[in-house]
Amino acid sequence: MSGINFSNVSGNVSIQSGGGDIVGGDKVTTTTTTTTTTTIGFQQEQDKQQFVEQVEELRKQLRAIKSDIEDAEEVDEDQRDELTMQLMQQIKALKTAKEEAAKLPTQQQPSKDKQQAIEGSLKAVGVFLDDAAKIVDKTSHLADRTGVLLKKSGSLLLSTRHLFGLP
Repeated sequence: MSGINFSNVSGNVSIQSGGGDIVGGDKVTTTTTTTTTTTIGFQQEQDKQQFVEQVEELRKQLRAIKSDIEDAEEVDEDQRDELTMQLMQQIKALKTAKEEAAKLPTQQQPSKDKQQAIEGSLKAVGVFLDDAAKIVDKTSHLADRTGVLLKKSGSLLLSTRHLFGLP
């Protein structure tokens, strides 16, 4: 322990020096705070172009999954119809998201409406992919090809979200 330290003194304190100085100082504490700001939107034109391309690739993969599900005889017909309808909605929503994203300027945060529209579309696709994976895992025919497509689509979706500045 360096410096002069006193603790719980009841009474007087007397300090004498034999010819030198008595020096005491304050304990200095330095606190560093780092703030990370996440900016939604595109930082560069290249990010926006890559986003648009990845959304189109995601739409292509969803169409392939739709085709696989339509051909899957081991999946209940009503369930196939429901999945096909959901896929069509996701494909259409991604088209809208792609078109909206293509209009956005770079290095600017989009309006709340546009951000929510794009983010909502990407989130809905993620929920669908999770739900579809549960069904696909139950059927051996679909588990092979469609399972791989679902995993690739999930990875592509994550990459696409990051391009737009979403976690």
